[in-house]
Amino acid sequence: MKTPQLTFKDLCDPFARRKVLSKAELLQQYGCSPMTLWRRLREVGYLTSYNYNAQYYTLATIPRFDDQGLWSYRDIRFSQWGKLPETMVAVIERSPGGMTAREVAELLHVRNAKPLLTHLMAKQRLWREAWGRSFVYLAVQESQYAQQLRRRREQVPVPSLPEPPQIIALLVEMIRRPQGTPQQWARRLARSDIHLGTQEINAVMDHYHLALKKGLLSG
Repeated sequence: MKTPQLTFKDLCDPFARRKVLSKAELLQQYGCSPMTLWRRLREVGYLTSYNYNAQYYTLATIPRFDDQGLWSYRDIRFSQWGKLPETMVAVIERSPGGMTAREVAELLHVRNAKPLLTHLMAKQRLWREAWGRSFVYLAVQESQYAQQLRRRREQVPVPSLPEPPQIIALLVEMIRRPQGTPQQWARRLARSDIHLGTQEINAVMDHYHLALKKGLLSG
């Protein structure tokens, strides 16, 4: 039996209703072979999400990217550069003063950017420099790298760690409430007259290689 021909309207109609569809939903919707579907989607242009293991799709004409080249539908996230590695490289190259792993994670809404950033540096797609007790990731192009590092040094103070008793109190609070955020931990510690800002808490987490993942602290 001959596979029905997918017209441009056939492809666009489901996305007009929902904007983003999963791979399984697409196959169910169109009722054709995966090879036929991907070939037609390539012809009209599509993007895959950089989170959720790239299992969500949208047409290239749908996203309205922000100044960072990012767009989200609910909690499904896309970038004009496509996959997560390319997106990380692009946002760092476009940043005035490079970015730390935490800054990348906060911008892209990923739980832990450090492993992939380390991999990209090993592949010489990014460079990094020590920044306090952590690292700042920079473009590999020499003149851009030097400009970013100079701007970082001019505008962003090197983060310092709190005193040891404050660190211990913070770590205890993080163990007790692993699903908290730096803001929540800071508020709770303040009740015991231990005053830490979120920047200091982030510096501690960077120093001890702690990252929030599914409500648990893991290194």
